[in-house]
Amino acid sequence: MIDSDLAITRMVLFEVGQLERPLVRWIAEMKQVDPRVFDKLQQAWLERYEQKISSCYKITQQPLLQNVTLAHMPLAAAMMPELLNRQSLPRPPAWYRSFARTYQTNALGFITSSFLPKPVRMSDGSYYNRTPNNLREYFYSFSDSGTSLPDEKWFDQALQDCEKMERDIPHLLWLAREMVLREDAASSTESMDSRLELFQVPEAPQPSLKTLARYKEHLAKPEGIKDLEFARSFVREAFESSEKILTSWHLLKQPSLYRAAILPRFVRLVTGAVSRTQSVRKVAEAFLLSPSLYSFRFGGGENNGIMRLGRQKGLRYKNPPPVKSVKPDCHPCSSSLSSPTISSDIIAGCLWMIAAAADAVDLEWLLPACKKALAAEDVAIFNRLVATVGLIGTPDAIRGMVRLRARVRHATMFNAQERSLAKAAAASGLTTVEAEELLAQEYELDSTSCHRLNLPDGYAAVLSITGSGQGSIYYEGEKGDRISKLPPFVLEQEKCKALLKSMRSDAKAISADMLVHRYRLERSWLTGQTWTLRAFIERWLNHPLLGWLARRQIWLVAEPGGSIRTCLFGKEATTVYDPDGNKAPPLHPDTLLSLWHPLQKMSDDCKGSVVARWRETLERLDIRQPIRQVWRETYTITQAERESSPSSYRYAQRILGQAQVIEIGRKRGWRIRTLTAHIPSSEGAPWSLIIPAHGIYAEFRTGGVGYNDLGRSAPAFTHIMTDRVRFCILKDRGDWRFDGGRKLTPMKKPVRLADIDQIVFSEVMRDLDLMVSVAASNLKFDASSIQAVPELGKWRRQQGLADIALPDEPHYGGLAQSRRQIIEALLPSLQEKGAVTLDERHVIVTGRLHQYRIHLGSGEVIMVPQYRHLTLETLSHSTREEDIGDYQPLYDDDILNSILYRIALLQKDHKIRDKNILEQLRDE
Repeated sequence: MIDSDLAITRMVLFEVGQLERPLVRWIAEMKQVDPRVFDKLQQAWLERYEQKISSCYKITQQPLLQNVTLAHMPLAAAMMPELLNRQSLPRPPAWYRSFARTYQTNALGFITSSFLPKPVRMSDGSYYNRTPNNLREYFYSFSDSGTSLPDEKWFDQALQDCEKMERDIPHLLWLAREMVLREDAASSTESMDSRLELFQVPEAPQPSLKTLARYKEHLAKPEGIKDLEFARSFVREAFESSEKILTSWHLLKQPSLYRAAILPRFVRLVTGAVSRTQSVRKVAEAFLLSPSLYSFRFGGGENNGIMRLGRQKGLRYKNPPPVKSVKPDCHPCSSSLSSPTISSDIIAGCLWMIAAAADAVDLEWLLPACKKALAAEDVAIFNRLVATVGLIGTPDAIRGMVRLRARVRHATMFNAQERSLAKAAAASGLTTVEAEELLAQEYELDSTSCHRLNLPDGYAAVLSITGSGQGSIYYEGEKGDRISKLPPFVLEQEKCKALLKSMRSDAKAISADMLVHRYRLERSWLTGQTWTLRAFIERWLNHPLLGWLARRQIWLVAEPGGSIRTCLFGKEATTVYDPDGNKAPPLHPDTLLSLWHPLQKMSDDCKGSVVARWRETLERLDIRQPIRQVWRETYTITQAERESSPSSYRYAQRILGQAQVIEIGRKRGWRIRTLTAHIPSSEGAPWSLIIPAHGIYAEFRTGGVGYNDLGRSAPAFTHIMTDRVRFCILKDRGDWRFDGGRKLTPMKKPVRLADIDQIVFSEVMRDLDLMVSVAASNLKFDASSIQAVPELGKWRRQQGLADIALPDEPHYGGLAQSRRQIIEALLPSLQEKGAVTLDERHVIVTGRLHQYRIHLGSGEVIMVPQYRHLTLETLSHSTREEDIGDYQPLYDDDILNSILYRIALLQKDHKIRDKNILEQLRDE
């Protein structure tokens, strides 16, 4: 675009604005006469015209007559008051009166004169360059609220958009302009860029071997590296663009990007028309003669700057392939030939080229892009991104996908991520689990799981692991003593800032990694994972990160002689301790290890309960387990379940908050579909937990309740209703350890509960207990009336669920029982500060002012004898620890920590100063 062409275009658009504004005012005046004035004028003219045609040509066939007359509607009809039986109508602009008189149709001769004579046409290839055939369509092309055709303001904004887009997203702008070029039938194929053909790939979440081979071959060519850089820049722009391109690949629907893309073609059309007519005025009138082509009303919203120009047809190939014959539609006028078109969605092709290059540098932006697509729940983009990361397949790629897996909740996205992770691991000859262990990062931690960073002036920062595996930083002073914060003169140094920023990043990454390792190790009870002693020492004990976790857990040891016992590892890999905390004999080199579960029987049970002995030892050694073992809740099959087998109704007939239970269940690996009122068929798919190591899967039936409006636009149910749990057969036609479970096939054949491994049964029931406990604790139903659950009978999905009886108090299951055992063990230290006793389901605290009952299931507090609910603020984890100050064996039970805090608070109720609490404690 040259300056003279831009100046000419602006002159034309200025003239367009001068012509359109008085026309819009006149249209508004006409609608004040009658809101449907143009419809009525059209109908009146057509009736009169049909009579003339019929009488002159003796036409009686009504369909033919209507088609003929509609094509001969003159714009002058808008100035005929007699059609409405009126004396006068508002007077239109002078230019319109002249235009309507000049371009009349030869009605009786069935020939219409062209409203846009050929010398004035904006583009010979566009069939839109004529005035609309009917009066109403013409006038409704103009906006009542203001300018609807491009004018000088639109032009100035387009110039600004061009400058901004070329600076910020040049590659997306290239694609948008290529789309405009290829949609224009009058444009030459010589001006097209063949790069668009390069990135055309089949629609699939993963590339085929043929596609990867094609890109690898292209990368070997001289222009290959240049195209690779384009692909990288294009994908990065797509994810960093403020235009939200990620959610819609229709680039020309973005107003600013459309204006920047269409402007070069627009300038070319305008200047070409001016050069042919030698008149700015005539070209401006051409806009008013064919407003439907340039009106913004057709851009998906009024006045958004998008026209029909360049938005009509599919994209053309630069070198089109042969036309393929397709099955004709049922319509008799449909064509049996289909013109091939090209896609503007090239992000998949760009990603497959990046995957073919397999450069680890790309992971720096690909992994954040995966997180962004995951947050946006863009399934198609996420699946392609993780496929690209998996094909790069470096250790950093595997680590990134392992961290990503902990965030994935969508089933389709989870499956795609698992397949990509399995392929990346299998390429190295490893299972997914082995890859996670061997590639675990060390973060420069030493054998004590710490990293000391020397700072200026003798100060130091130490990165360590605390809690259940959180990265933590503390500081040391000049004398080596621990200090709360660094002095300002140290923090202000640039070198110190950079070092601390890097350490904070490592601390955050350690927390994320440990969350993944903890969950994976805990799920080893379901996956059946075991280790040889040599592999365990190499992968776990000698690793500064995994070793911290391994030395806090109890391990089951199966020795060659057949003896089975438990042990705890010391600082040295060869040092082991028995359940009493005494040093045990060294392990045999052929020993097989696995994570110990309280339901497993061992040969050292003869000396007393192993669980009780380990509890005393861990408390004496002040060891807090990141994964609870000695305090773990266990669940065994009841007699009622044996009678109802293969189904268990232990957690049936419960009302749960759907949002809470879904969040918990998906974190535990359950595949859960949100229940919505407008898709009742979704309830045909129960929640499921895949357990391929045992060849089974667990399913949990649910139904939606709690929503009155049952229309198609209804949102998700607020609550759900639970039914049976059962286990079914799972077939694997591949190997789930290497293929990410791609060939797992759920069968509907149930398995007897008595045939389920007791640990598998216990862990599944523990998951369900956790969901029910947390989700039910926030519900406030009226237990005396079923009306507390709207439309329950109408929306019940399983037989018998309508007869549900709501519980009188919050759920009390295995978690609550575990809390009771822990508090019972801590009772001597708790009673030192005041009277604390236990009944079956409550902790009873006697303070100076009142007596309180704290429910072990929900943590809720009731004042007695008033039996009034006491609302207490839930404080942060760190605050509760400081106030309690006693040994707590668990980190993963916030309700337990809340109960302990409330015990300490209510024992000293006479010292409470919080006004909200004091108001509740006041006697009525």
